[in-house]
Amino acid sequence: MWHIAPKQRNPDMNPTAALVRTFAIAVAFLVVAPGAADANRPPSSADAVLAAVPEATWIVEGQGRRVVYVFFDPNCPSCHLLYGNLRTFIASHDLQLRWIPVAVVNAISLGKAAAILEAPDPRAALRRNEEAYDTQRHAGGIEEQLPSVETEQRLRANERLLNRLDIPVVPSMLFAAKDGHAVLIQGALSPLALRKVFAHLP
Repeated sequence: MWHIAPKQRNPDMNPTAALVRTFAIAVAFLVVAPGAADANRPPSSADAVLAAVPEATWIVEGQGRRVVYVFFDPNCPSCHLLYGNLRTFIASHDLQLRWIPVAVVNAISLGKAAAILEAPDPRAALRRNEEAYDTQRHAGGIEEQLPSVETEQRLRANERLLNRLDIPVVPSMLFAAKDGHAVLIQGALSPLALRKVFAHLP
């Protein structure tokens, strides 16, 4: 996982955006997966976010009983990679993916996230954004649009929730493990790694 040295920080950029701009081009991951030895550990930031995540605005993909939340930015290259790697797991692992959009990578993220949320079919809009993703420009394929006040408020609320994680980056994937504690995965995992991660799902 990459971190930003102090001299690289832009004083006009919020901490989430600064971390995301650096992390977006990295393919790394962090797993917080409690085992039997730490079943009684105090709640982590991931546990707190998992408890609060019903307050978020998300886009549902899949009808499975196993719910997985994913914070993403429409322009994030690692999010795009994760989106592609998750395709085969939705049906095979009985998943219900809940994509939580945020606008933190760059100035055009807000307009693209708004276009997805305000589309007649947000799930289809998300798919269009990813299928037409420009890997050279690191830009989602959907056209930007001016967000409504309500949509911008929802996106900012999603961002505040993301900021509650110890390292607020995208993509961040979150779900409850078999023991009820949160499992947090950050970055774009390979299909092989995802298969191992989803073994923690109840």
